[in-house]
Amino acid sequence: MDVPSDAIEAMNRAIIRSKRTSSVHFPIEYVRRAGASIPTAARLVKSHEIRLKLHMTLVMQATKAPYTLPKRQTRYLAQSLNLDPKTGPSRVNTALKWLNEIQLVTPVQLPDGRPGVLLLHPDGSGIEWEGRGRRWVGVPFTLWSNMWILRLSGIAIVVLMALLELNGGSTHPQGELMDGYRKKQYGLSDDTWTRATQELELFGLLQMTDVYWGDDEFPIRKRKRYLVLRDALDNTPDWSIEAR
Repeated sequence: MDVPSDAIEAMNRAIIRSKRTSSVHFPIEYVRRAGASIPTAARLVKSHEIRLKLHMTLVMQATKAPYTLPKRQTRYLAQSLNLDPKTGPSRVNTALKWLNEIQLVTPVQLPDGRPGVLLLHPDGSGIEWEGRGRRWVGVPFTLWSNMWILRLSGIAIVVLMALLELNGGSTHPQGELMDGYRKKQYGLSDDTWTRATQELELFGLLQMTDVYWGDDEFPIRKRKRYLVLRDALDNTPDWSIEAR
């Protein structure tokens, strides 16, 4: 993959405008199932990864309540996501309409009279976005500032968020175990999970360790421990690697 210089420049403009310096907080429902509903991140990436990356980038730019942003030209948004300049704007426009239909964003008028976009809570209730809330997942700002958002596939990003949630507060040197029930709460198939973890491992963002786990109640079986190598996000990605 060639270094997407134009996309990097456009994404950098969005980052500078945001004035953000810390991690980006997503409500727990964005990553992990609440009740019977599919998590927002899984729903977005299953529809198309453009919708996931676009929405996450909008969240990155909205730093305080009310979580609004000026309306951006679709040409600029397409460039920042490294889309084809001919077809990208229409694809972004379609993605924005879809995000509006499922009540993740809604058009508003900003105090200065300009058209804008208001972020809505990922539970689809139509209430305004909650920056932290009672439970949330912190995604390192380096996912954007070091352009991993452009380098990783959508499924890799969703699994990365899931593993950040899984390891929240963990101090185990090999990361946390994942059982089948917990994995289903992230809303992804086993095949998607395998492909995404392989991609994260390929880019040096994930360490997986096979272990045998069980006790007097559960039979001993082989499972994996997942450790997100967060320090690797502090580096820019290798654009020459061919992802599987």
